[in-house]
Amino acid sequence: MDVLFAHAYFLARDPRERELMRPFPPLGLQYLVAFVSRQGFSADWWDSTFAAGPEAFAPVLDASRPGMVGFYGHTLTRPVTAGMVAQARARGCRVIAGGPDPVQYLDAYLAMGVEVVVLGEGEVTTAALLAHLRQNRGRWNRDTLGDIDGIAFLDGDRIVRTRPRALVRPLDSLPWPHRERRDLDAYFAAWRARHGDTALSLTSSRGCPYHCAWCSKQVYGDTFRRREIDAVIDEMAFLLDRFAPGQLWFVDDMFTLNRRWVERFCARVVERGLAVPFYIIGRAETLDPALCDALKRAGCFRVYVSAESGADHVLDEMVKGTSVDEIESAARNLRQSGIEMGAFVMLGYPGEARRDILATRDLLRRIDPEVTLLSVAHPMKGTAFYDRVETEILGERDGRLRFRMPLPERSYERAQRMIWADIERRRQPGLRAHARYALWRSLFALA
Repeated sequence: MDVLFAHAYFLARDPRERELMRPFPPLGLQYLVAFVSRQGFSADWWDSTFAAGPEAFAPVLDASRPGMVGFYGHTLTRPVTAGMVAQARARGCRVIAGGPDPVQYLDAYLAMGVEVVVLGEGEVTTAALLAHLRQNRGRWNRDTLGDIDGIAFLDGDRIVRTRPRALVRPLDSLPWPHRERRDLDAYFAAWRARHGDTALSLTSSRGCPYHCAWCSKQVYGDTFRRREIDAVIDEMAFLLDRFAPGQLWFVDDMFTLNRRWVERFCARVVERGLAVPFYIIGRAETLDPALCDALKRAGCFRVYVSAESGADHVLDEMVKGTSVDEIESAARNLRQSGIEMGAFVMLGYPGEARRDILATRDLLRRIDPEVTLLSVAHPMKGTAFYDRVETEILGERDGRLRFRMPLPERSYERAQRMIWADIERRRQPGLRAHARYALWRSLFALA
């Protein structure tokens, strides 16, 4: 095999995802396999999601004997990736890495044994690296490696960064992801066991032009590229015919960005008789009644909105470009169209006070989303958020950078529990639920 792609995500080590249990196959790896295979290289991907741990990687390497291993790097998986890189290097494999984390932690990835880091979009660059190895009998030629755009590597003690590589245009020149794997059975089984349904993911775009201060854009930058409508719907039709998932998840950073595209997409889905359940992420200010109605007709049953905070000044600090009023308006419009709302909420952003957390609780009461996803702010390198708190970084824990937060750390654990308890007492009112909320509200006040 020319190349084996892998990530280092293990569901068994992620209690939050085990609670949600909405896992999806790694779409990025599937795109890479499809693209380099079309270029004439033998490729596959190893999905670590349901494996017990990184020790399961060694038998896969021994069986497939890849010339090169390509890792997708993420902040949370970096410590585990190091051990898997060592396994690949011990077997004489060439090792590359890509994704948002390696770009910002070049030193760390190169130190763990990664030989080349892909900067930005991966398909064309990875194919160029495979061609380089084929031309040089499986070895890196330092005299010509620097001619490949979009990479970084060590030359002695010096890190070399080559010219940025142009993004793929049009997106539909890429083949569909390589999904023909029995690994899907494990995903479908997990979904059925928890939700009584199955799901698959796809994308209609890459990138996001907005400038939220905490968002990492190391792969696509501030660009936004969209696929052709019928190409997306053709892929939907294929997935439904081949795998028969109960629902589809569009992984786009921002599905509702181009109103005209969305309206035409929805109308075309209805015309082709493919109005199946799907869910998306949307900007609050784009979700007016007409667009919500169009999405509903096309099968959309839930829209996730980046609500983040119930305080306008905190949203301004985040450079969200959205107001509390717009979030509430989106919630009303979605509900009137019969679409569920999912809300992303972030606690602990710089500038947030205790009263702002209570304002976020109150916002959630008013919009009453069917799904609420809470997180505590943590900076990532390469973001405006990181630049703002760089001098206040306290270290790293569980793959996340800690910084000097507005309130004591324990406040945010208690705030989350308070909000969850408040949601529970609205869903299942009773003395016990009310007492649990009162407890965590008091503890939050004391923290």
